[in-house]
Amino acid sequence: MTAVARTRKQREYNRRAGLARARLFAHVVEGKLLTSREIAEAIGTSVETASTRAKRGPFPLTWASLQSARAPLQSKEQTA
Repeated sequence: MTAVARTRKQREYNRRAGLARARLFAHVVEGKLLTSREIAEAIGTSVETASTRAKRGPFPLTWASLQSARAPLQSKEQTA
């Protein structure tokens, strides 16, 4: 193998590893598996804000809950 072929193969492995790592942090929104970046682009916020909103719930996630700036109120029965 030449150095050029090895470099291409390494790039291919690095890309696959990056995609696999991104999927570790993916969220399911209305049945679709999405990364925080994809959610951020869809709702028009930063990646950090989208990640925070996805983590807070309510679950299952919906686009309406992700677009709201405030967390929905939870009743006392749900918090137990």
